[in-house]
Amino acid sequence: MSLSYKGHTVVVTGAGGGLGKAYSLLFASRGANVVVNDFNGEAAQRVVDEIKKAGGNAVANTSSVTDGAAVIQSAISAFGGVSVLINNAGILRDKGFKNMSDAEWDSVIAVHLKGAYSCTKAAWSHFRNQKFGRVINTTSAAGIYGNFGQANYSAAKMGLIAFTKSLAREGAKYGISAVAIAPVAASAMTETIMPPEMLATIKPEFVAPFVVAVCHPNGPNPSGRVFEVGAGFVAEIRWERSKGTIWKTDASFTPSAVKQKWSEVTDFSEPRYPESVSDMESPLEIASTLPPNAQSSPPVRFDGKTVLITGAGAGLGRAYALMYGRLGANVVVNDVSEKGATAVCEEIRAAGGKATPVICSAEDGDAIVKAALDAFGGVHILVANAGVLRDRSFAAMSEQEWDVVMAVHLRGTYKCAKAVWPIFQKQKYGRIVTTCSQVGIYGNFGQTNYSSAKAAIMGFTKTLGFEGRKYNILANVIAPSAGTAMTMTIWPQEMVDAFKPDYIAPVVGYLTSEDNTETTGSLFEISGGWAAQTRWQRAGGHGFPANKPLTPEDIIAKWDVFTNFDDGRATNPATSAEGMQQIMSNSENTVSLVDSAVEAVKDVGKALKAKL
Repeated sequence: MSLSYKGHTVVVTGAGGGLGKAYSLLFASRGANVVVNDFNGEAAQRVVDEIKKAGGNAVANTSSVTDGAAVIQSAISAFGGVSVLINNAGILRDKGFKNMSDAEWDSVIAVHLKGAYSCTKAAWSHFRNQKFGRVINTTSAAGIYGNFGQANYSAAKMGLIAFTKSLAREGAKYGISAVAIAPVAASAMTETIMPPEMLATIKPEFVAPFVVAVCHPNGPNPSGRVFEVGAGFVAEIRWERSKGTIWKTDASFTPSAVKQKWSEVTDFSEPRYPESVSDMESPLEIASTLPPNAQSSPPVRFDGKTVLITGAGAGLGRAYALMYGRLGANVVVNDVSEKGATAVCEEIRAAGGKATPVICSAEDGDAIVKAALDAFGGVHILVANAGVLRDRSFAAMSEQEWDVVMAVHLRGTYKCAKAVWPIFQKQKYGRIVTTCSQVGIYGNFGQTNYSSAKAAIMGFTKTLGFEGRKYNILANVIAPSAGTAMTMTIWPQEMVDAFKPDYIAPVVGYLTSEDNTETTGSLFEISGGWAAQTRWQRAGGHGFPANKPLTPEDIIAKWDVFTNFDDGRATNPATSAEGMQQIMSNSENTVSLVDSAVEAVKDVGKALKAKL
């Protein structure tokens, strides 16, 4: 049965060309009313004219996607409602991280991440009221795996994955689904980075049918899931986590103990496949039964190194600061609380260590780094830890609550990393640990802002891992579960007490030490003396013939194939290049004219049989 969108209104952002145009034309051909949004009014109108010439219904909208209310109002005014939102608009401002300007960072985050938030927020009440809605968010291989020269783009695109997962949880009871796709398709953006012969094999028409299939009320409903689509190839990706290892949570739990068992953390021989923040290991009972932890020799220390820690006036940041102070580091304690930062510095000094407070927002990275240089003459380690919570259901979340969480978590991390980067490059040494969260990995109800910011930090850090390696700068991201001022607002007291910040610090210590010479661009989940690595797994997928038109019905027919992780074909791409390789190889998957004719006859036969 052919999927019809008669009576549905679809809003497509960035629809003046490329993927957005392909979506608009295909939805319109299936009977949908289409709002063609693009900042280029002439391009948007050309798509509208093409739709109308073919007998369809469409209007143009030239609002910025950051003004989502204006975009969605076009649908309400022209067609009386909205059923589907395709967040497709995007820009590229590619630049090596050292040379990236704040404007290049801010504009990419604004269009991709804030734009998707703004448009979805404007549509959300309509979706809830009618108990139906579909949201497609556009991520990319750069967001999933990180990519050299795309720190801004990788951050924004990874943020959209967690945004999708959180929306899916909030929308389920209202019949609203959200799906993230990483498309590979020729567009105005990809034309700047791909050769013509490659562009010819990745037509947008190979992506649009997937989107039309999953947005239909009678189509598959993979809400909260992520798919790579392009060149006739489709595959789902999911998180895969190592079993990890557990340490005894006593005084012997040190960076030296972590070093001793690090290979167990990164061992994927017994993987898990978590889907939510509740899919956690329970290490505390096991940890209490273990003997004292073995230590590496020589021990992991930080003599002569200066470490900069944001949000270090309490909680995790304080635990980090005290650990580094004990192990010989000069510690820069940053916090917006003068009382908190000063008290931590006094604790470090009382124990014989060296520390200086810096009272400012993490967004003022230049001031924090200047204070480190003034006090200690250098900086070698950055632990980006500062954060705030503004938890609220998506329906009730204000723009200010979105913005402040993005500013402190994401922009603060960016600004501090930007400030230390030229120093690290010059001295050919640096270690960075940034802070994600289980919520950033798996999404969570009431935390679309927090989960999006934390996931964006993940994409950002993976790119830093690629760009920094040749300068001996290693960057990793952690998702810690610990009792802190933030988690106190959502955790029971006994859980806060059990998961001490002290049980996170040793892993951070090892990752930021000279002893870590290999691990970079990786994600680790940590709690209560347990640590494990988390990475992407891709299903074997399915390749449709690259020389044959693809339809939504074709997608549905092969749904079980490209969502199957258990057929022995699953892989673990670790870079954008590895991710693209299997997709691009499908361009050689072709059928002959004879095969096409045979298939056509079979299809006609099936149709006649169904009528009889």
